[in-house]
Amino acid sequence: MKKVLSLVLATLLALSVTACSGGSATSESSKAPESAPASVAPQTSQVSQAASSTDGTIEIPQGKWVIGLSNSYYGNTWRKQMVDSFESVAKKAKEAGYISDYEIQNGDGTVNAQIAQINSFILKGVNAICINAASSTALNSVIDKATKAGIKVIAFDSIVTNESAYTMDYDFVKYGEECGTYISDKIGGKGNIIMVRGVSGSAPDQQMYQGFMNVVKKNPELKIAATVVGEASATKAQEEFSKILPSITSVDATFNQGGDSYGIAQAFEQAGRKAPIIVGDNSSEFNNWWRTQRDTNGYDTIGMRAAPSCGSAAFWTALNIVNGTEVPKKMMLKLVTLHNEDLDQYKDMKPGTIVAPDFTNDFVVKEIIEPAKAKQ
Repeated sequence: MKKVLSLVLATLLALSVTACSGGSATSESSKAPESAPASVAPQTSQVSQAASSTDGTIEIPQGKWVIGLSNSYYGNTWRKQMVDSFESVAKKAKEAGYISDYEIQNGDGTVNAQIAQINSFILKGVNAICINAASSTALNSVIDKATKAGIKVIAFDSIVTNESAYTMDYDFVKYGEECGTYISDKIGGKGNIIMVRGVSGSAPDQQMYQGFMNVVKKNPELKIAATVVGEASATKAQEEFSKILPSITSVDATFNQGGDSYGIAQAFEQAGRKAPIIVGDNSSEFNNWWRTQRDTNGYDTIGMRAAPSCGSAAFWTALNIVNGTEVPKKMMLKLVTLHNEDLDQYKDMKPGTIVAPDFTNDFVVKEIIEPAKAKQ
């Protein structure tokens, strides 16, 4: 496993923790609260950095654009922080006059609810829709409808196959392979594994599972002792592990996808059992648990996670597209990886938050859009 944290930090200049909303999703959709807290980065805000024309920063023109966020699922910390990240920069962009308005709709994890969201955005005549998708394929028809209406569609994190949409993706297959390889190496290529699936039906879940299974196929002595669906939720994962642990005598590691790490650790503690290797999810709760275990008994693992601040990256990308910037159809986002020696710098994280780089418009243009253009 390559140690990539230092590269990420050098590129981003600083990491921040975006405050997590305390709200909850409705059964289908809801507008994000106007009072959602902004990012608490120890640096100049995203909009004020982007608005400056000095020091090589990129000017943003005034505009009457309306940008929507269609978020398929709002039931875990990561998604809530992603929405907060989008709203933080959208609110400031509106105040600066870069857009006239924005709207956020949160779903219940179903395709039908998200189709209804997108249809409502079409009826309202928004200029761009950022989509964190419930399905990679089931939204294609309504996306066609949006693009025919002249609306730009940007799918990010959980993307779609519709070629008319712009996509901002993580290499989740590689993510799964790197986590799986780390675990396999730590346990000598053999042992009992509990497979933990993520958000049902989402592209990241399918791709990370594929990456994990690629490692299992290369290491036939890695045995999948059980599979649970954690829905990227610590609460759900803890509940599911509590059901299966009494029937499994030996667990060497978990292949888990994030959002679930602390719940898994808690399930083992409640069962009075030593925690196996659990891949960290960069959450404040797991990082604190991990640091305590490291200092007490030398516990060693890695944390790897897609940063929820990709919500702000999607917003800036949408704004660049409607402003006429040349943007490639396919772009890649970067993961953040933590190791034992990185934990101390995150000991003051707020509860319910995830390590996340604070995206600015300059960063999105220079580190996401331009590199993608160079690869075309």
